[in-house]
Amino acid sequence: MKISLDDTLEFEFFELEDVKNAEQFAESIGGAVYSWKTNGYSNWLEKRLSVADVLGLAVLPKGLPDWIDLPDDIND
Repeated sequence: MKISLDDTLEFEFFELEDVKNAEQFAESIGGAVYSWKTNGYSNWLEKRLSVADVLGLAVLPKGLPDWIDLPDDIND
């Protein structure tokens, strides 16, 4: 599924159990797999596979930083 955040970052999103599909897709486009990490209201992408505090997996182009901040959840 394609995700677009604030029209600045667009990427393919995969559920954690679809790690093989994410890796294959990343290889097919010359990209890298990031873990979408979340803790409390904070969100970020981390360039590595992880299962702790992970919402899912994102595939992004190579050459991006190892850590990418994402918008935080809104606290109502």
